[in-house]
Amino acid sequence: MENRPVNIVLPKIENPILIEGYPGIGLVGHIAANFLAKELKMEVIGYVESSFIPPMSLILEGKPNPPLRFYGKDNIIIAVADIYLPPTLINEIAKEIANYLEQNKAEKVISLGGMGIGIFKDKFEVWGVGGTEEENKELQDLGVKILEYGSISGMSGKLLWEASRRGLKSYVILGETFGDRPDPRAAANVVEVLDRMLTLNVSVEPLLKEAEMIEEQLRKMHEQMEKARRSVEKQYETMYL
Repeated sequence: MENRPVNIVLPKIENPILIEGYPGIGLVGHIAANFLAKELKMEVIGYVESSFIPPMSLILEGKPNPPLRFYGKDNIIIAVADIYLPPTLINEIAKEIANYLEQNKAEKVISLGGMGIGIFKDKFEVWGVGGTEEENKELQDLGVKILEYGSISGMSGKLLWEASRRGLKSYVILGETFGDRPDPRAAANVVEVLDRMLTLNVSVEPLLKEAEMIEEQLRKMHEQMEKARRSVEKQYETMYL
């Protein structure tokens, strides 16, 4: 390992398409990236090394895995992380990933994430932004609303900047989410856009079923809380009669 804070261990892949899904609002990107890796039957092909990453192994299907890893198949690479990272480490990782992508003449760099809106809607939309007007036009043609003003934090924002300043085609795709819980439905919305962009031929039905299960649990929890509230109110009414 070279004497630097972060080292990216990845095989040489020509003209790769990188999809990044680090944890963020509603875990939208994280859920979407892991779902894609599973649905596309990808294998772990690389990882991030750094003395600043917490010492741990993630056990998946009885096997140890690094917490920051890359899945791959053909020329598609998916970057996932199972831990939250400090901003300084994200900066270094994004630079190293962008360097690798520049050296291998990446075809596209796509970050997936969530946009917290704090309200419930009948239809949650997908927003995005590209590194150039050309990329913005591509996103618009896919039905994505363009983010004209605002900020994108974390790995998605930093990687967008690092990739675009190297002249790589870069995009961030954000699914609207309430923002207070893991949101598979928002992840499904993001995956549908990505599917249209890359023709991945994946079904988001498993994500929608997972979303329905979570929503049903929340509905039952709300009903229980409402029942308890009415019971308390009735007790107070009895006390003052």
